Amino acid sequence: MDLTYSAEDEQFRSDLRAWLRAHLAELRDLPKSPTAALQASRDWQRKLYDAGYVGLAWPRECGGRAAPPTQQVIFGEECARSGAPPLINAIGLNILGPALITHGSVEQKQRFLPRILRAEDLWCQGFSEPGAGSDLAALRTRAEVEGDCLVVTGQKVWTSLGPVADWCFLLVRTSSDGPPQHGITYVLMDMRSPGVQVVPIRQITGKTHFSELFLESVRIPLDNVVGEIGGGWSVAKSTLSAERSGLAGVVELERSLARLSKLAQRAGRIGDPVVRQRLAQLHIEKDVLKYTGYRVLTAQMRGAPPGPESSFGKLAASEFRKQIMETAMELLGPHAVLGRGDPGAADRGRWPGLYLDARAYSIGGGTSEVMRNIIAERTLGLPKSY
Repeated sequence: MDLTYSAEDEQFRSDLRAWLRAHLAELRDLPKSPTAALQASRDWQRKLYDAGYVGLAWPRECGGRAAPPTQQVIFGEECARSGAPPLINAIGLNILGPALITHGSVEQKQRFLPRILRAEDLWCQGFSEPGAGSDLAALRTRAEVEGDCLVVTGQKVWTSLGPVADWCFLLVRTSSDGPPQHGITYVLMDMRSPGVQVVPIRQITGKTHFSELFLESVRIPLDNVVGEIGGGWSVAKSTLSAERSGLAGVVELERSLARLSKLAQRAGRIGDPVVRQRLAQLHIEKDVLKYTGYRVLTAQMRGAPPGPESSFGKLAASEFRKQIMETAMELLGPHAVLGRGDPGAADRGRWPGLYLDARAYSIGGGTSEVMRNIIAERTLGLPKSY
């Protein structure tokens, strides 16, 4: 395992820190209306793009910087450390962009990639369906070829950014012959197309980050098919297998752990041996996550195929986040019910919302149960669970 960064990487980190210090002050008073806040998020990504910090690992001919994976990790770490807003178009940048770079036509790359980088088009992902979440090959949204279009009918669910996205990349079933993976097609859909209905899903926190999509005879040009008709499984698999170290998430969790220690001090519980032991254990688990991330990054740098570490990291990070938030709730006691805007709420009421959000991390991107099955079957060689 390599725990060091090159001199070039450290210079990149120094330059990025200076840029963030100079520009984050502009974000102190973010607009409160949803429309204005969304535009501010687009503007922030465009500002980062103009400075050369968006699409770092993309090829230069596709608008990127052809930077090594280490610099992508450093970007995530420093943004998390500084409290910078996340990139609004992360789904387009991290999932669709690589798919188009590898499998898209020249016309698709020229049309979509620059707008993804500049956040001119926001993207959502139409993969999950009712009854076909973890088992992606069981999807039932149908698409029939009619002339120069695919006509799509079906339903998608848990569509992140669905309420605000301009475009969606879909997996649809174009054939039922042969194995289920062989009849799936990867297609790009304009969210303003006739027949598209977006129904926001209100989360336990009151936010509506997700949505359901109802598709009724939506006509999508065949020019928007990525790869071949019936070849969508390989397109989706190649992008979803692009493992990431998760080190930026570790930095975010480090910040939460530091706030938790301060909360224990303010609550007068820092001397409690049970609380001290809990905090010590959380610090140990944080370091385990960090060094697991370094293992994934080292493997990436060596060109090794994805290993089981990312599944371990995803599972451990989800459970670790819940432990931090549960400890905060215990420390707050009866004040744990006070959220943002409530007089007397600790840390401006941030903890209750984070506690509820922590549940989502154990579901999105593969539930903790699915992660455990992957580890059991693919790493430990145990029998399948069904």
